[in-house]
Amino acid sequence: MLLRARPVTVMVPLVAATGGYLLLPSGPVRDAAFALIGLACVVTAFVGLHLHAPRRQAGWFLVISGFLGWVVGDALFSLQTAWGVTAYPAPADAVYLVAYLLMAAGLVVMVRRRAGNGDLAAVLDATIVATGAAVVAGVFVLAPVASDSSLSALGKLTSAFYPAADILLLAILVRFWATPSARTTSFRLLVCAFGFIFAGDAYYTTTTIMTGGVESQLANDFVWFAGYILIAGATWDRSVHDLAEPAPGLEDVSDPTKRLLLLTGGLLLPPVTLLGDGLDGEVSQWPIVLIGSVLLSLLVLMRMAGLLTVVRAQAVQLAGLARSDALTGVPNRRSWDHELSRACRTAEDQGTPLTLALLDLDHFKTYNDIHGHPAGDLLLKEATAGWVQHLSGAEVLARVGGEEFAVLLPDHDAESARARVLELLASTPRGQTFSAGVATWQPGTEPAVAVAAADRALYDAKRSGRNRICLAPFVPSGTVLQQPRIALQPMVDLATGEPVAVEALSRFREQRPVEVFEQARTLGRLSELEAAAITAARAVARPGLLLSVNVDIASLPSPRIRESLSGDLTGMVLEVTEHTHTPVDPEALGDVQAALRDYRERGALIAVDDWGTGYSDMDRLELLQPEIVKIDMSIVHDLDSARHQALVGSVLAWANRRHARVCAEGVETEAQLERLRRLGVHLGQGFHLGHPALAEDLGPGTTSSVVARDGSESETIPR
Repeated sequence: MLLRARPVTVMVPLVAATGGYLLLPSGPVRDAAFALIGLACVVTAFVGLHLHAPRRQAGWFLVISGFLGWVVGDALFSLQTAWGVTAYPAPADAVYLVAYLLMAAGLVVMVRRRAGNGDLAAVLDATIVATGAAVVAGVFVLAPVASDSSLSALGKLTSAFYPAADILLLAILVRFWATPSARTTSFRLLVCAFGFIFAGDAYYTTTTIMTGGVESQLANDFVWFAGYILIAGATWDRSVHDLAEPAPGLEDVSDPTKRLLLLTGGLLLPPVTLLGDGLDGEVSQWPIVLIGSVLLSLLVLMRMAGLLTVVRAQAVQLAGLARSDALTGVPNRRSWDHELSRACRTAEDQGTPLTLALLDLDHFKTYNDIHGHPAGDLLLKEATAGWVQHLSGAEVLARVGGEEFAVLLPDHDAESARARVLELLASTPRGQTFSAGVATWQPGTEPAVAVAAADRALYDAKRSGRNRICLAPFVPSGTVLQQPRIALQPMVDLATGEPVAVEALSRFREQRPVEVFEQARTLGRLSELEAAAITAARAVARPGLLLSVNVDIASLPSPRIRESLSGDLTGMVLEVTEHTHTPVDPEALGDVQAALRDYRERGALIAVDDWGTGYSDMDRLELLQPEIVKIDMSIVHDLDSARHQALVGSVLAWANRRHARVCAEGVETEAQLERLRRLGVHLGQGFHLGHPALAEDLGPGTTSSVVARDGSESETIPR
C-alpha cells in the first residue's frame, strides 16, 4: 500500500496537522508542536526516499538531512528561549550552519549527477541571480548588521551567514533549475519547497533586523511548514528516482521565456534596491549597488559572449548540414547546384571542358524490399564511400535524390568522363550496379541544359537494360527551334455530342512534335517553345469554345510562360504535362502552386494530361486540384483490363467529389465511345470524335469537322 501512495496522500495528513497547530496557544506547547510537525515531515521524506529511490540517493539524503538539521535547530532554539539563554551565537546557530551546508552539498550532488560541470551558461545564470540577490541582502541586511554595535564580531559573522547561506542555496537551485532535465512532479515540489523556505527566511531576517522581532510568528511558521510538507511530498512521487539518476545527452529544448524572466528579475534587483535605499532621502549604500551592478554587467557580457559562441558554432554546423546529405555525408542537391554553376563559370573562363554524369542505382527499391531499409541505407553509404575514392581535385559526387547521384568532372570530355564513371561502376559494393547518363556542358548554355541531357541519357540507359552508361548526343547550343503551327482538335461532351473545347496541338514542317520538344528540353529551352505554341494558339482561339493548351509542370512558373499567359485567361484550359521521367523538384512545388493560383484567379481552368501514366497519379490530382482530368489513351484502348477499370472508377469518384470533369483521350471507335458513356465519363477526344486540323487551313468562317456517331461529318467548330 505504501508503494502505491502518492504525494497528495502523504501531504494531506501533514497539512491537517498544521491546521491543529493553529489552535495551540503560543509558548512552549506550540514550539514543541512546531518541532514535532517538522520532524514528521522529515521522517515522511526519508521513508519516501527509501521506497522510491533506494539507490543513488546521496543528493536527496543530504538535502533531507539539512531539513532535519533545521528541525533540530528549531527545537534547540525553543529550549534556549525556555532556559533564558541569551548568548549569541548559540548552539542552535551551529546546528543551522551544519543544516545549510548539508542542503547545499545535496543540491550540488544532484546538479553534478544531472549535468556534470560543463554547463557554463547555467552557472552564469545562477551567478547573475545570486549577485542581484546579494545586492539586496548587502544593502538591507549585511550593512545594518555590520553597523550594529550591540553585536560581537562572531555575532555579526553569524548574522551575516544566514542571508549568505540563503543566497548560496538560491544560486545552486537556479543552477539545478537551468540544467536540461525533465520537469517532473518531484522536481517541481523540490523547487517549490525551497521557494517557501527562502520566503520564510527573507521575512524572518528582514523583520528581525528592521523591527527587532517578527511581527507575525504564526504566519512565518506556516510558510516554513509549506516548505517542509512539499519536501516530504517530493520523495513520494516515482519521479524522485529520475532526479537521482544522471541524464546524459539531454538537450535543452525548453521554452527560454521563463529563464529570461528569471534573469531579468536578477538584473533589476540592484536598481530596485537603490530605489528602496533612497526612499528616506539618503542613499547610503550606493557602493554596494555600484559593485553589484558592475559585477552583473561583467556576468551579462560573459553570458552574451557564450551565446555568440554557441550561435557561431551552430551556424557553422547548420551550414554544413544544409550542404551535406545527412545519410551519406556527400554534398546534397543544393550544394550540387552551387558547385555546378561555379564549375561552369570556371570552364568558360579557362576554356576547358566540363562533363557531368547522373547515376541511379539499379533495382534499389527491390533491394530495399528484400533486405530492408537499414540495409539499403548501408548500401548507399558504402557506395558513396567507394565512389569518392576514385575522385580527386575539383571532382564532386553529390546525392541528388533517393538513390540518384550526380558526378561533376571538370577537365573531362565525354569519353574520358565515361571511363571515370566505369571505374565507379566497378567499385559499386554488394554486387549492385547503376545506370548512368553522361553529358558535356556547352559554353553559353545554362547548366540545366547539360543536366537535362544527362538525365535523358540516364533514362536511355535504364530503358536499354540498366547496368550501362549512355552518352548524351551533342546538340549545338545555337540550334534554331522551329516555330510551331497550330492544329485544333475538338473535345466533345459525351452526353450531348456537342464540342465544348478545342485542344491546340503543335505541328512542325520537318520533324515530329515529340522530337522538337525533346530537342528544346535538351537545350534548356522547353518553356521558350511552349510559350511560342501558347501565343500562336491564343491567336487562333474559337469563340464559344474553350481553348486547351499544353504546358509542362516545371514550366508553369517560368517568365516566358507567364508572358504568353498574360491578361484575362477566361476560356482557357492549361493542360499540365510532364515531358520528362523525373518528377518536379519538391523545392519548386511552391512556385508551381503560386503560378497555378495566379492563372486560376485570371480565369484559367487546369487540366491534368495523360492521367494514369508516369507521375500523373492520385497524388498529382491532389496537388494540382484540376477542373479537368484527361485519361491517357492507353487506358481507353484497353477498358477490359481490370486495372484500367479500377483506374477509371477511382478518377471518376475523385472528380465527382471535386465537381471536376473527366475526359477520355484517343477515342477511336464507337464501342469505346459507348463504353465510356456507360462508365460515366464526361468528355471525349479522339479521331472518332474529330480529327486535328491546321488552323491556318481553316480560314475565316470555315470549320474543323467533327465526326458524328454515325460517321458522318455533322458538327462544326465555328471560328
